[in-house]
Amino acid sequence: MSPDILGLLILGICVVLFLTEWLPLAATGCLGCLLMVLLGVDSFQSVFSGFSNSIVLLMASTMIVGIAMFQTGAAQIIGRAVIRWSKGNERLFLAVSCVLTGLASMFLANTALLSAYIPIIDSVCTSSKTMKRRNLTLPISCAIMFGGSSTLIGCTPQLTANGLMSKMVGQEMSMWTLTGPGLCLFALFLIFALTWGYRHSQKVWGQRPEEDMGLGEAERQAVTDGNVDKRKLIIMFVIIVLMILSYAFSLLPTVETAMCAAMLCVLFGCCRVSDIVKKLHWESVVFLATCLGLAEALTSAGSGELIGQAVSTALGSVTSPLVIFGVLTLLTLFISQFITNSTALIIVLPIAFSLCEQYGFQCMPFCVGITLAASIACCTPLAAAQITMTQVAGYEFSDYLKYGWLLSLIGYLGILMFVPLFFPLV
Repeated sequence: MSPDILGLLILGICVVLFLTEWLPLAATGCLGCLLMVLLGVDSFQSVFSGFSNSIVLLMASTMIVGIAMFQTGAAQIIGRAVIRWSKGNERLFLAVSCVLTGLASMFLANTALLSAYIPIIDSVCTSSKTMKRRNLTLPISCAIMFGGSSTLIGCTPQLTANGLMSKMVGQEMSMWTLTGPGLCLFALFLIFALTWGYRHSQKVWGQRPEEDMGLGEAERQAVTDGNVDKRKLIIMFVIIVLMILSYAFSLLPTVETAMCAAMLCVLFGCCRVSDIVKKLHWESVVFLATCLGLAEALTSAGSGELIGQAVSTALGSVTSPLVIFGVLTLLTLFISQFITNSTALIIVLPIAFSLCEQYGFQCMPFCVGITLAASIACCTPLAAAQITMTQVAGYEFSDYLKYGWLLSLIGYLGILMFVPLFFPLV
């Protein structure tokens, strides 16, 4: 059997395992890479080169900075400021929280940021009878998701997409490639969340009794306790400012900036190596590395071309770039509701790149649109890790669909509108 067919069969096996979650995602990715090597689709050095890829190091470094922010109390300081500014007003607390977390998620790992913010939500709702956990947790998680989609390092899907595009077509997104359309989508989210979405959310979960978020007293106390190491706190904020300045003015390449920030956090005692080992989301790191390996094998074997030819045949006479762009982004948004968004990208991006090559479309806008579509899925708790984490607030499965369907529709229409404005499809 030829390598290109074998590559597709292995990819099919991985997709089934991703969908069923019979194995953890990272284990499935490793299995796929190992099969690519054992069956001769590509070499060991090529398939497992993802573990030394700069994008994997970039992800791990941003996670370390997020861990350091919570360890030093920087995240809690911000939380206490939000509580003061809101003055017991739930909608004001939501507005300030969405803006702050959305902007912070542009530079910090989403899951780490939400992990730091959940105790803040729990603390303010425990001390105030006018604030409800369900009215805040899911919208703030969505704010982190939309804000994080605005930069290369905001969350995992962008890094996965960038790695796939680099491996398959030799192009890469910069730190700010997604910022234009991403911020437009974030603005649409804020309008939704603070107007119709806020009123509608209270109808969705109604007056169901509040549920304990399962946090320990120590985590709640960390939000209200002002006892922090001021030296480490100042150092942490200096590191954050330097990191953002380096990103903004391209003082160093993106990955080097993130690695320097992470190393400074360790060197100045903002977080310990033992904390990093315990709290770093290793499954995401391994999963990304194996995704890059699968993409490398599929490209080398020519499997991507076969996929593109099959989809082109299915599309028939349809050659409009906007129609094909709309179909692929809608497909991504739909399947991202049920599988991890990075997995959805593995399925759709090779198809998109093959079609771009066949029809002469630009790869970058297709990559940006499909990545954004994967990043904003929020209609089920399976859509993304940060959406799954909101279940601690006691949401029912149907709550996500009732709250998220219109938000996803608005996001999809926004992608169709804004991405071609920033990146011509042809």
